[in-house]
Amino acid sequence: MKKFVLLLFISFLLINQSNAQLKFGFKGGITSTSIKADEVIKDINDVDALKIQGENASIGFQGGFFGRITIANIFVQPELLFSFTKAEVKVTDLTLPTTDEAYEMVKDQQFNKIDMPIMVGMKFGPARVQLGPIASIVLSNKSALADYGNYEEEFNGATWGYQVGVGLDLGESIILDAKYEGSLSRLGKGVKIGGETRNFDSRTNQFVVGIGFVF
Repeated sequence: MKKFVLLLFISFLLINQSNAQLKFGFKGGITSTSIKADEVIKDINDVDALKIQGENASIGFQGGFFGRITIANIFVQPELLFSFTKAEVKVTDLTLPTTDEAYEMVKDQQFNKIDMPIMVGMKFGPARVQLGPIASIVLSNKSALADYGNYEEEFNGATWGYQVGVGLDLGESIILDAKYEGSLSRLGKGVKIGGETRNFDSRTNQFVVGIGFVF
């Protein structure tokens, strides 16, 4: 992660020092995030206790700054964004009878993050295609298991992913982007039960639509 942050800093520095076409600006966007999960968690007695499944996507937002260096029709665009994302997770308590109202409940999984994508792409007139890696630092989170006292979800402090998408430049001052983001790492290490961590693989996928304004 430190190497990626250094790469992001170097990207902004190169933009500032280059004689190529440069742009800096503010960028904001809307996200639609879903969690990919379908796991059964066992209790300390190794009995099936909870089933966790990804449900519907939820809307979030992001905002921050971007820079872009363009040489001919090739560009590099690092971004530094604050993101709030959430997604629905269905939690089934397998220890309860199916008639119990708490047997199956839909909970929100929420994250506040710093996102650092570095997009590389090609321009075709005002249109763009782009792809690149993204590193995310998790500032805070709200677990879908917060109401289940015996279970503690252990999240990673940083995650990795990738983005791919298209964009459109409207004149010299406005940029539009539509991107898909996939995960290359898990959200967390697992779920801790009675001091023991049980493996649990959950990952986020999201669509991002954004608009940027060049300074």
